[in-house]
Formats: sequence, C-alpha cells, structure tokens
Amino acid sequence: MSDQEQLQWEARWRRPFAAAAFAAGFVMLAGTGVLLSVPLGREDLEPRPDFLLGVDDSPVSLIGATALQAIAALCLSAAFYYLFRATIHRGPQIPKWFVYLIVAGPIMYAVAQVFNAIAQIDAAEIFADGRPIAGNAGDDRAEDVLQDNVSPIGLGLGFAGSVSIAFLFVMLPLRARRVGLLSPFMGILGVIAGVLFVLPLLPGVPVVLQAFWLGALGSLFLGNWPGGRGPAWETGEPDPWPAPARRRQAAAADADADAGAADAPGASNGAAADRAASSTAAEPEPTPQRPSSRKRRRKRG
Repeated sequence: MSDQEQLQWEARWRRPFAAAAFAAGFVMLAGTGVLLSVPLGREDLEPRPDFLLGVDDSPVSLIGATALQAIAALCLSAAFYYLFRATIHRGPQIPKWFVYLIVAGPIMYAVAQVFNAIAQIDAAEIFADGRPIAGNAGDDRAEDVLQDNVSPIGLGLGFAGSVSIAFLFVMLPLRARRVGLLSPFMGILGVIAGVLFVLPLLPGVPVVLQAFWLGALGSLFLGNWPGGRGPAWETGEPDPWPAPARRRQAAAADADADAGAADAPGASNGAAADRAASSTAAEPEPTPQRPSSRKRRRKRG
C-alpha cells in the first residue's frame, strides 16, 4: 500500500476508531465504578464477606460491571488495531503477529470476565447460605468459598488476556513512538498503563491512567493535539516526533513567513508604482506637428 492510500485509509476511519478509544476509556471507568459499588459497607464485615453478600443481594450489579468491562476490552482492541495499522506502515519491522494479540487478547479477557462473574455469583450464594459470616472466621470462609468456585477456564483466559493487553499497552506505544506517531510522553504513559494493568498496585489508579491514555489516543487520532501531531501522521513515513524546542522554532518561522507574506503585496505595489513613474518620465513628450505652409502663388500680370 502506498503512502497516499494509507493516509486515505487513516482519514476515512479515524473517527470510528477514535470513538472506540474514547468508548474504551469511558466504559472502563464506568465498569470499575459499578464494580466498586457492589459492596454495601455493612458493619463488622471484612471486604470479602461484604462483597459476596452484596453480590448475592444484587447480582445484576456484577453482571452489569462485567458487561461493561467486556465492552471496554473490545473497544480497546479496535483502538489498538488502528494504531498498529498506522505503525506497521511506517515501520515494517514491527512483527505482523502483533495483530493476533490485538484481536485475541481483548476477546480472551472479555470472555474471562463472564466466566469469573458466573463463578462469583455462585460463590456469593453459597456464602450467604452458610455461617460464619462476620469477623476473621467469616473472612477466612469467604476466601475458601471463592477459591473453591474459581472457574479454570475463566482463570486461564483471564491470565492470557491480561498479559496480552499489558503487552500491547507496552509494545505498541514504544513502536509508535519510534516512527513518530506518539510523543515521548504518550509512549512512557502507555508503558506505565500496561504494567499497572497486570500489577494494580493502587486501587482505582490503573483504570484512571488507562482511561486517560485512551482518551488522549482518541484525540490524537482526530488530530486534536496541543501544538499539532507529529509529521509522520501527515507524510505516511517514519519521522521523529519534534521536540518542544523544534516546535517553537517552527512556529516562529511560520509566524515570520506569515508576516512577510502580509507585507509582500504593499511592497510589490510600491515597486510597480515606481516603475510606472520612471517609465512615464523616460518617455519623451510628443512634439506637435505644424501644418505645412502653402506658398502663395503670384499672379502674373
């Protein structure tokens, strides 16, 4: 595919894929919010027993959170595909098997969420029907019930899908940065988001960071980027993302060029007037022609 054909494809599909990036970030936040609202905050209960009793009282909340997470994973796959397609055209050295991870990883993660939700709903029903519930004994029992009802399929798919998505978060931004499609900030932020996807050190922070990165990625697809996108988006060829100092120099040069263009018409008109005046002065004034005198004929007498 030529550069022109690739740029036409990117221009034609940038809005749908940007919408997918925005949707992935928003739905990811919404699903996490619904999931965090499942525990009801009962007194004298540890977080795990409280969560299981909340799921037993309202399994619809867990199902809704799971559905949102699955949708976010599928939208994430679309956003990754657009970035991969743009990157591989400008840097053919990127492995083509990345595309299989882009498709399979989020799908495995979405299916795993469904299996895990079913297992958690069963565990919540079993826990609510037994005793003890409160105190350390209730917490230990909740842990045992959750472990006994783990779905092997969901566990395997969830691990494979999470690792695949984390790998894409890390490797795709690095490759895109190398060919000039992402700024250094976006490349580093993508790596951090990928690491936190499998190592959520702070509750809630990874999701917020990933949603922010996806929103920024969607804006980049649309060309709405502070200071403009990198030139690689316009040329279709690998071109390093310009440093801030280079951007300022280019902006200053454009401003000078605009100022010169604004002054050019006046200067050209003045030069034309001078040329006209000089040509007028150089031309000799026409000498009026006198009528030829007629000699009077003398009469011969």
